[in-house]
Amino acid sequence: MRLPILFKIFAVLHFLVGLLMLFGGSMLSSTNGWEHSVGIATMAEHHGSSLICVSILFWMLPNWLDAEKLNKTVPVAILIQVILAIMPVYHAAVGAIPTNGALFVMMAIIIGLIILFFLASKKEISEE
Repeated sequence: MRLPILFKIFAVLHFLVGLLMLFGGSMLSSTNGWEHSVGIATMAEHHGSSLICVSILFWMLPNWLDAEKLNKTVPVAILIQVILAIMPVYHAAVGAIPTNGALFVMMAIIIGLIILFFLASKKEISEE
């Protein structure tokens, strides 16, 4: 898979999660067994808008940068994805969110995409 496509896949993934956080705060509360509050809604909306901003940047990077410069962004892009993946794992480990199939599926998808991201960057270096 090529880097521009992977950037766009991450953009779409973060956009969808961002929309869920932005507009689905009460659903997130009920799914996790939390009492819904203004604080939860506020933090979910803040996180959702941040993810939408990240998604816009990931979507636009392939348009703004040539292949060589795009490839140089991969270590930072992977770091961003790792940070975003660590948080739900941490929250599950401390019992703040449920450890369930949805968490495992999402982590498998994110880890798989991170690996594809890394491999695509190495492949594009060797093709140059």
